[in-house]
Amino acid sequence: MAIDEDAPMYRAIAEIYDRLDDWIVANWHEKPVPERVAFLREQWARRDGDVRDVLDLCCGTGSVLHDLARAGYAVTGLDQSPQMLALARQRLGKQVPLIQAQLPELPLPEASVDAVSSTGSGLSYTAGEEELTEIFRAVHRVLRPGGVFVFDVLSRHMVTEHAGHRVWAADQGDFAFIWEFTNSDERYSDAFYTQFLRRGAGEGATYVRTSEKHRLYVLDHPLVRRSAERAGFARAEVFDNYTNAPAHATTLYDTWSLTRN
Repeated sequence: MAIDEDAPMYRAIAEIYDRLDDWIVANWHEKPVPERVAFLREQWARRDGDVRDVLDLCCGTGSVLHDLARAGYAVTGLDQSPQMLALARQRLGKQVPLIQAQLPELPLPEASVDAVSSTGSGLSYTAGEEELTEIFRAVHRVLRPGGVFVFDVLSRHMVTEHAGHRVWAADQGDFAFIWEFTNSDERYSDAFYTQFLRRGAGEGATYVRTSEKHRLYVLDHPLVRRSAERAGFARAEVFDNYTNAPAHATTLYDTWSLTRN
């Protein structure tokens, strides 16, 4: 199987991303969007002052943005994938600002938002402490004093035990996919994603095969805490998968809350 390592990630996945996310919720135990949004709102309620303006990083097809907008927040989304942003635009309409940019680029004014979120493990693609610190500095810059940044990353247990060291596959009828994980070293795992998407119906139906390589990094707690401190955050807390329980050895999604001074 040939993998185009230079292919833009999520270009092929975008069309079926929401259904793939449902599969991830069922099989990799990611929290569904309403539970992620409820946790965000709970964390923001601890902030001094109301939260109105929210920036969602790695916003994908806009499912979190949609629920936040319905709850009355003024939201802005950012993602590097034009295909994902096009689907977000269809979902959200013209009124929600959407920005195509790659982290750590955040083309927003200083101190312009009350809260920042990033769900769906988008920061797991961050290659180590220096790159993570740059992202945190960018987020710190756009947050107002007392602002909160909530995000999740795949835990070491998820990367090396639950998802890693095996092949995952599913047939969804009009599309099928295979995830094959290889643990290249202790710092990351390479996940090779192959997708078969049906075009047409009946005897004339064909399947288009696409492949992508996803390198998922392990961002252990001490590394994240050092990056948060270097970026100027006053408090860093880590929870177990969008609950109030502290993260532990078998947590699958480390859910962080960083507070700006």
